Amino acid sequence: MIGGLDTPQLHDIIMAQILGDLTHGQERVSVNWPAEAGPYTGKDDLTLGQSIDVGIENLNAEIAAALGRLSRDENGNVLNGEKVTVIGLSAGSLVTTEVLRQMAADPNAVGADEISFYLVADSSRQELIKDSKYNPKYDYTYQPAPDTIYDTHVVTGEFDGLADMPDRWWNLTAVVNAMAGAIVVHIPVMFADLDDVPAENITVTTNALGGTTTHYLVPTEELPLVTLLPFLKPMEDSLRASVERGYKRYDDVPSAARTAAVATVAAEPAEDVAEDTEDTAAPEPVKAVEETADTKDTAPVDVADTVEVVETDADDTEQVTEVSDEIEVAKDDDDAVEEAVAEAADEEAAEEEALEEALADDAADAESAKEEDAAEDASSDTAASDDSDAGADSDAGDAGDDSSSDDSGSASAGSDE
Repeated sequence: MIGGLDTPQLHDIIMAQILGDLTHGQERVSVNWPAEAGPYTGKDDLTLGQSIDVGIENLNAEIAAALGRLSRDENGNVLNGEKVTVIGLSAGSLVTTEVLRQMAADPNAVGADEISFYLVADSSRQELIKDSKYNPKYDYTYQPAPDTIYDTHVVTGEFDGLADMPDRWWNLTAVVNAMAGAIVVHIPVMFADLDDVPAENITVTTNALGGTTTHYLVPTEELPLVTLLPFLKPMEDSLRASVERGYKRYDDVPSAARTAAVATVAAEPAEDVAEDTEDTAAPEPVKAVEETADTKDTAPVDVADTVEVVETDADDTEQVTEVSDEIEVAKDDDDAVEEAVAEAADEEAAEEEALEEALADDAADAESAKEEDAAEDASSDTAASDDSDAGADSDAGDAGDDSSSDDSGSASAGSDE
């Protein structure tokens, strides 16, 4: 199993929960790789293309090791239906797809009965990617998925902006919703239980080589846009109808909100016609016709279809406007919060500066007082020294006087003798 960006290694506790209990009872191995996409993940990080190159080498090594651990008979045939399962998550699925591409071109590659693949939240398996195209931002060439002999399972979260962008990019509501889905759908889909995916959300195709691709579209109960902006909850039904118009897969399966007022086949919106001209012959767009004397006898325009198209466009415009307004309000609130935080930070900085100045003043006063005390002590010591010297001189004088007196007495006595 190989993780996405910023996940160079997966802990077994996490791997055990991926796709429900898919790997229960199996030996799970995390494939190490850089998982970087510099400069977006870090200034000095490897580019996505460089990371994928390392991941390819490491994944091939782990696949070879896993195949070597399978139980085999004396002829090398796998016993007990054992099989290696490779799971790629998010950017890790790009590594897995590149390994599949290499195996498809290798005539000596392992047989389809020994290995299968699961690709979860794979950004390269979208309708938008129809040709090979180098992306200089990531240093990686996105290419259509290769046809292989191997059974491949593709798991996509509904409205995940990293793996399920709208086919009709001009549907602004669908695009904004997908961007929200990149936040709230992309990771949770990795832990989805495939047994819970509705049958109508599972499609199976078989390529010319005999390999099957099973695509699971994991439904999203709540629109990601509503999850991020709960105040849009009352509008969710109409928003979902608008979002679904951004995806071709819903063209023949309209939502309840869209079918409630539609009893007949609706005219195809103009943007749908532009997108589908390569595959089908599109009808001419319906135009509003002002009835005149010259046009009264011409074939009538289907008013119901015309009104439906106009209302659809109007609804989309109104919803986009409302959502934009709400987002602007939220943005203004965020700006206000940021300003308040900035003001608080400025006030805190000012208080810290004032405190530092006060502490500096106190320190200066303390130092000055200390110097004054030292000076006073020095002055007292000098005065004491002077008094001591004076006392000494006085004592010396008294002693001299006493000596003179004694001498005088002695002389007198001698004289008397």
